[in-house]
Amino acid sequence: MARDWTDLSSGVLAAIAARLTAIDYVAFRKVCRLWARSVSGVPPSPHVPYLLLLGGGGDDDGERGDEFTFLGLPGQTLHRLPVPGLRGKYCVGSQHGWLATLDPFSEPALLNPLTGQEIPLPSITTLPDIHPSYAPDGSVASYFHLSDATDYYFHYKPEEFRGLSFLKLAFSSSPAAGGPLTVVALYGIASKLAFTTAGADRWRLHDDCWCFDDVAFRRGSLLALSGDGDLLAVDLSGGYADVVRLVASQFDPLVAGQYRRYLVADDATGDLLQVWRNFDFDDVAKTMTTREIKVMRLDWGTNRWIPISSLGGRAVFLGIGSSMLLSPEDVRGLRPNCVYLTDDWWDMLYSEEVRLARRDVGIYCLEDASLQPCHSPDPRFNWPPPVWISPSLS
Repeated sequence: MARDWTDLSSGVLAAIAARLTAIDYVAFRKVCRLWARSVSGVPPSPHVPYLLLLGGGGDDDGERGDEFTFLGLPGQTLHRLPVPGLRGKYCVGSQHGWLATLDPFSEPALLNPLTGQEIPLPSITTLPDIHPSYAPDGSVASYFHLSDATDYYFHYKPEEFRGLSFLKLAFSSSPAAGGPLTVVALYGIASKLAFTTAGADRWRLHDDCWCFDDVAFRRGSLLALSGDGDLLAVDLSGGYADVVRLVASQFDPLVAGQYRRYLVADDATGDLLQVWRNFDFDDVAKTMTTREIKVMRLDWGTNRWIPISSLGGRAVFLGIGSSMLLSPEDVRGLRPNCVYLTDDWWDMLYSEEVRLARRDVGIYCLEDASLQPCHSPDPRFNWPPPVWISPSLS
């Protein structure tokens, strides 16, 4: 005799819902109205990361209709969900269950892929070194980008410019929290720093000629890693970027320059990690492959970066967007002492032949320096590059 699952008590349904990821929670609520009503006040399990596969074949950017694939870890479970606001856009950030996106003209916005809520950000043309030229119909025909190093304007078509306009967007808190929201951007040829706030009509620029490798919010405060390897505290409260050097670089610049460098902040423990990632480039296949990863933890007492060979059972997520540090208590089945990585080498993504190549996506084990794929090789997932996201219904 078939069981009537609609007879489950509200308490049982709530207990089940609390253990589900946000994506499974959405499917759970669609079973029937009773289930949806029973769990309306029960939040799903937080922190669970998915690999959002933005490709899939069908048009120039790879999407099929408005549906996109979320790859669940572990188990490689695939979920196809409609995300209307994402079609034709690139992702340049991911935090708090939200994506930072760029449309074909490099105009930025924040998007929650589960709720569909979208928050527009100021136009890239409000930056003082970005100047558009317009076609007769009023659309943007090209962009001129002023280089501080050469005092020369570089000229780009919109599709070329999108790959080097906003390189990364990070935000101080969840856009759904309702409090003050600061968005920080690394942009342009020199990876300069700009920032804005919720409701503002323009980007503000950090005027000094710094080149930044990464930025991260730690317990509400903005930290930045300069191209020279200095750790900087950036105070934006006065409406401008007040920068103070916290830790001077202790590394040989010739060695450090061979790595892509990331900041990883853990608000729960206060830990701050610096992760170095080295690549091999296959000039024939046009692919980048992670060859080596080094991890260092900042000793706040001595202001020194200490090399570490273990993450204490935790795992780091690197790639497009802000990096995450998670533990097996946060995510069941997480591989300890591993780095989950996606391809964020935008410098190598300009030509069409490179875009069609395999992306550098996998799981790097710090204990044995091995790199394993985290999804099956499928050319449909090569472009645009996939991004980590912990979906949220807030």
